[in-house]
Amino acid sequence: MIEAALVYARDHRRQYLAALVELLRIPSVSMEPEHGADMEDAADWLAEYLKRMGMTRVEMLPTQGFPVVYGEWLGAGEDAPTLLAYGHYDVQPVDPVEEWLTPPFEPTIRGDDIFCRGASDDKGQLFAVLAAVEAYLRAAGRLPVNVKIMLEGEEELSSPHMAAFIERHHQQLAADAILICDEAVLDPQTPLVMYGVRGSLYLEIDVRGPAQDLHSGTFGGAVDNPFNVLVRLLASLQDGRSRRVRIPGFYERVRPLDDAERALLAKVPVDDKAARHLAGVGVLAGEDGYTTVERVTVRPTLEIHGMPGGFTGPGKKTVIPARASAKVSMRLVPDQNPQEIRHLFEEHLRTMAPPTVDLTIRTLGASRPVVMDYRAVEIQAISRALEQGFGAPPVYFRGGGSLPIVADFQERFGVPIALIGFGMPDDNIHAPNEKYHLPNFYRGIETVIHYISILSEM
Repeated sequence: MIEAALVYARDHRRQYLAALVELLRIPSVSMEPEHGADMEDAADWLAEYLKRMGMTRVEMLPTQGFPVVYGEWLGAGEDAPTLLAYGHYDVQPVDPVEEWLTPPFEPTIRGDDIFCRGASDDKGQLFAVLAAVEAYLRAAGRLPVNVKIMLEGEEELSSPHMAAFIERHHQQLAADAILICDEAVLDPQTPLVMYGVRGSLYLEIDVRGPAQDLHSGTFGGAVDNPFNVLVRLLASLQDGRSRRVRIPGFYERVRPLDDAERALLAKVPVDDKAARHLAGVGVLAGEDGYTTVERVTVRPTLEIHGMPGGFTGPGKKTVIPARASAKVSMRLVPDQNPQEIRHLFEEHLRTMAPPTVDLTIRTLGASRPVVMDYRAVEIQAISRALEQGFGAPPVYFRGGGSLPIVADFQERFGVPIALIGFGMPDDNIHAPNEKYHLPNFYRGIETVIHYISILSEM
């Protein structure tokens, strides 16, 4: 069965690429209300494709936001394993659009790469899974395992409705293993197995002072400037020398890194020179006492993302603004709890803030960190599949980013989650000129075919 599926996949690469181009052209930006109809179009397109590829049950399942596209093929029988494959069809906004070399929703192939918003995150990757399942069904008429496919439309919004959705549909989604393709390889010859992801907490700080903007010549020195206060508050969050977060209690629950995992991460073939090149910086920075790989995977962080407000136009304007705000996020690691960290964050800022201003803190997103047992047989199965698909054994890595659905799946089902991907570190996801390396697309299809076969033998 597997050889026939592999041959079919290789013979139909052109058709799979053409279908991916169709999907990429749909501007399914979940963050922007004007793309609501496009989100529906993307969901409809995927539902139709699931039907054409041979899923015996396809549904559009409602949420409080955008629908989940669900398909299943359960013809392998009750004694065969069941695999749940997850992906997301929503994409990031395209701003700043002027930095795109080609229109962001007009897929353009240059060399071995296809450029388009969503090419790598996550349409190209989820479609590799669909193509693998289709190749099996077309070539062999059946699958050796039961397969369920769940495609959501709110991942770029931090999956706000997925926990409730999974709880509501847990019997329908139940599986023996879960596959998520939404990550990257280290390079075209070195695949990765992610055995964890960091959590996140995204907050907005708002500092309000006078009732309206004031002239600094009239009121400067007598009225607290909200921007001055905000900058002092932000400066109190991190030590400038050690780069450690200064919020009391922030590190209290951080799970220590044991020797075995430290040795595992030390095998990741990334050096500081490569990291500097990829980041475009001359000197790296980070928390004292940890390697670059450890800093971006198993250690928590705090970042300031923007400070809107005040006067930023050309020329000068001597104004004391009525308000100042900042967007701040923290990447969290096991066993930090986003709700507890939010409480500690607010408690710290309110202790530091003077009585001359009003302080408001809003949560814009939160997700829990996850770490999995990389020795589980289902994780070892995806390792074997990656080695067969890419021709080299994978390295093990904890993802530095966040994927809220992973914690939701782990909490509800408690089964191993194979967290892999076929993107590249320089795919520009969330940035202009996002791309997807087409050789990885085709290797990804074959990797999933191998995984289905290996899973059936377990």
